[in-house]
Amino acid sequence: MRRTLPPLAVMQSFVDVVETMSVTRSAERLNLTQSAVSHHIARLELHVGVPLFERSGRAMCPTAEAARLAERMTRSLRDLSVALDEAGNAAAEPVVRVAVAPEVLAHWLAPRLEAFRANHPAIRLEVGADYRRDVLTTGEADLQIRLGHPGPGQGGFVLAEDDELVVCSPELGARLPERQAFAAAPFLTEAGPSATRLDWDRWLTELYGNRGLPLRDDRPVRTLRFETFAGMLEACRRGEGFALVRTHVAADDLAAGRLVVAVEERLPAELPLSVIHPLRPAPGVAARQFMEWLREAASTSLG
Repeated sequence: MRRTLPPLAVMQSFVDVVETMSVTRSAERLNLTQSAVSHHIARLELHVGVPLFERSGRAMCPTAEAARLAERMTRSLRDLSVALDEAGNAAAEPVVRVAVAPEVLAHWLAPRLEAFRANHPAIRLEVGADYRRDVLTTGEADLQIRLGHPGPGQGGFVLAEDDELVVCSPELGARLPERQAFAAAPFLTEAGPSATRLDWDRWLTELYGNRGLPLRDDRPVRTLRFETFAGMLEACRRGEGFALVRTHVAADDLAAGRLVVAVEERLPAELPLSVIHPLRPAPGVAARQFMEWLREAASTSLG
């Protein structure tokens, strides 16, 4: 038959007396009377059937068996405390920590978050802009939205298979000549280490071969460089030139008519936009609800 456990107060008194070797000091620390602590020790010794202390005056010297029992009991009490805290926190308000590539956050996710919060008021999202690949392994995030594929020990799914395409303002698009359209305005680039930054030379060469090189070699077009991706995209909206972007970044601007596709040619992006999560521990209920919402939002806006 399985034996019943002694009361929690008895176990707490025992591990404390093992540590202090004094009923008096343990009583003070536990805010109990000395007789209550002594009663707890006697009750536990009766429960296990062997003496746990050698009394020497006021000193309580734990036996070797008592020391082993106290060590295991301390770990168990600590684990129980953690489990109770986690259960209380989960019941109070589930939290999902999400790390997002900055451009994805600014130009796709942020405008949609209020819709999620309106439909899931009990879930608290903590969303941060972060390029780092180790936020999941360090435990800083529960989910990550970024370009790339899951790494070892990670799962996830593709949110969008992007294209690399050239966009411009509607005003610039309306006055592009049929031939040598790129000579009509500068190429816009950014100086920072953005994950969305694309290489104009590679794009032109892959699509046009040697015919694309004169656009750089003969310089019929200028290049304007901006410090940030956001600054570059704003300049593109103002009609200052062409921007080379990924589909998910331009999706809302294209849908709203703030930007148009400048030329029909486009390239499949090398890396997909993905939602990534650790396999262990597996995502909780709140995280799974957020991931399902991401799928639906992407299917609507990104096809």
